[in-house]
Amino acid sequence: MKSFKILSAIFIIFMLSTIQAQFIDVFVEISIDRMPETERNDLRILKQLIPPYFENYDWIENTYGIEIPMKISMFPQSANSSGFEKVFTAQMFISNETGDQRFFEKNFKFVYNTNDPLMHSDMIHSLTGTFDFFAFMLIAGELDTYDPLGGNSIYERARDIATRGQISERPHGWKQRIQELDEILRLRDYRLAKYYYWHAIDLIDQEKTTEVPKSITKMLDHIDKMFEQNARERYTHVFLDIHARDIAKFIRDFGTPKQFDKIIALNPDNEEIYKRIVKP
Repeated sequence: MKSFKILSAIFIIFMLSTIQAQFIDVFVEISIDRMPETERNDLRILKQLIPPYFENYDWIENTYGIEIPMKISMFPQSANSSGFEKVFTAQMFISNETGDQRFFEKNFKFVYNTNDPLMHSDMIHSLTGTFDFFAFMLIAGELDTYDPLGGNSIYERARDIATRGQISERPHGWKQRIQELDEILRLRDYRLAKYYYWHAIDLIDQEKTTEVPKSITKMLDHIDKMFEQNARERYTHVFLDIHARDIAKFIRDFGTPKQFDKIIALNPDNEEIYKRIVKP
């Protein structure tokens, strides 16, 4: 699949003068039940503006032709006027399509005034700056699946936004976002396990099946190293939960009994899934 994406990307580079944006099928839901009618109307308009903000913009030079379906769920809790600004407080959940990349903001404060457009700008805005930060986080995580630690430079673009956000007029939330970014960057083995998972799938797509067991072993080794540091590390467990069935299938079809035993030892939470697929 990713191998086919790479071939498609080469074709796109030669055939198109511009590269399409990295986000597609951006689904937005905003719960407005708790809001007064004026704020409900504002939020209805905002809901319509968010998808094109992500979809109609080239975030990076898209060498691999990546396309990331995205889901944004917002649950506004309150709205208060401060001068000429209306400040919303909400919970927000952002994820890619599979959910193996997901970010949660428990106390997201942003300014949105009636009929404000959403515009890309070097100025850090409480709303669009946050969108930009998580856009780069998702892109960086996706690039990690194409090259070992391939998202490093894009994670630094997210850091630049967060650093400038901390010294903006509304610094709320930016310290926590930098902490989340730093946590992911520390999880080198989690990121490499992701890469080798997708590398195994690429090899299967290319019918290079004799090389698959080696990638499975590397994936398992990096999970093992990750759990030696923290057996309940959350990003790795989310990844394993989302992809448990596919991991079981390629171990069943291309792996070894030793690899089957190891994934169960590493991830007993999904033991039933592994056993049901590998040894029905």
